[in-house]
Parts: sequence; C-alpha cells; structure tokens
Amino acid sequence: MHTNLLYLFLIFLASVVGGTMNAVAGGGTLVTFPTLLFAGVSPIVANATNTLGIWPAAATSGWVYRKEITTSRRVVTLLLAASLAGGFLGAWLLLHTPLHLFGRLIPLLLLFAASLFTLSGRVRAMAERMAIPDAHLAALAVVGQFVVGAYGGYFGAAMGVLMLALFSLTLSGTIHSINGIRALCGTTANAIAVLVFIFGHRIDWFVAAVMAAGAIAGGTLGAVYLRRVNPVLARRIVLVIAWGMTAAYILKMGL
Repeated sequence: MHTNLLYLFLIFLASVVGGTMNAVAGGGTLVTFPTLLFAGVSPIVANATNTLGIWPAAATSGWVYRKEITTSRRVVTLLLAASLAGGFLGAWLLLHTPLHLFGRLIPLLLLFAASLFTLSGRVRAMAERMAIPDAHLAALAVVGQFVVGAYGGYFGAAMGVLMLALFSLTLSGTIHSINGIRALCGTTANAIAVLVFIFGHRIDWFVAAVMAAGAIAGGTLGAVYLRRVNPVLARRIVLVIAWGMTAAYILKMGL
C-alpha cells in the first residue's frame, strides 16, 4: 500500500479534511479512519495509526485552548488522570481484541459515532437539564471521563461530543472553558493510547506521517480561515461527509 501514490494522496487529503473539520466543528475521525480502511490498512493498525496521525493537530489545539480554562486546577488534574487511565485501558483492550471481532465491531462503532455526532446538540441540552447535586458533580466528571477516555483509547470517533456533554453537565464555566478542558483531556487520552500502540507495534509510521502533515495543514486552515464559516453550515457538511463515509464502508463490507 505504501507504494500506491493514489492511496497516499487520498489519505493526505482525508487528513486535511479531518483536521479542518476538527478545527471547525469536530468529527474528523469519521473521515480519516474509513479512508485508511478503504486504502487497505488493517482495521486495528488503521485505528492506532489514525490516533497518532491526528494527535499533533489535536495537541496544538489543546495547548491553545488551555488559556480559556476557568475550572480549578485540582479538578482539571483529576480529569487528566482519568483521561490517562481510561485511554490506557481502551488502547489495551483494542490490542487484545481479535482482528476478526474488531472488524465486525467497526460498522457498529461508526454508526454509534455518526449518530452521536448527529444528536450532539440534543445530548448536550439533555445533560444541561439534568439536576445533580453540586457535591456529586466533580466525582461524576472524573468517573465519566475515565469511561469516555476508555472509549477514546479503543475507538475515538465522537469522543469530543461525549466530553462536551459530560462537562456541560458537571462543570461550571463558559463554553470556551469547557472546550479547553475537552481539548486537553482528549489530547491526554490519545497520547497514552498512542504510546500503548507504539509499544504494541500497531503503528504504520509512514502513513501516520502523511496523516499528521495533512491534519496539521487542515487544522491550521480551519483555525485561520474557516472558523468564519457559519457553524450550522459547517456542521451540516460534516454530517454529510460522516454519514457518507459510514454508509460507503457498510456497503463495501456487504452488510
């Protein structure tokens, strides 16, 4: 596959689109991961390589957003610890999932991620309406982030939606502060997952380098230019692409 320049170009292009989507409205993994599968990368290697390929752009976003965070340092530290533990567990589980089983799970995971992204506005609104005593909120945030981090380490698509819903429910502060915590926690969960994948020898380094270049270019493009785009329009574009990629993969598998 490495010698197929067409596939490498498609992966680079998908990474540009994915990085742009993440900067504008999220959901980039719903483009990059299926593209790797279409290019013939083995499912588990594709998932691990995808995590590494998009990580540099996500890490840059997390570093920028850190200035927006108003939540106490103690709570943020606990959330980052939960992200590390969850991300490690999810990545470990992925490496110990038989290849044929993970292949069967992919359509379900893609459907779940695409559906979650589609309903993300309602999920967040529902979370914000739930009345939970303040004393329980911090604990719920930490425990919930461990679960979300495990999902992120195992698959990752739409992890940001889950975190936004969780933090909207449990943390006070502006949407910018919540976005900052989401970016840091997501970057942390993916960082430990990447380390597990590296030691587990599941990374296609050449493809990951192509992805990283594309994702950074797309993230920069989104941050500098495309944030001016109507967010509703940007979200609709993401949804069309995400559902199109999911449907194409399911049809390819003959399901």
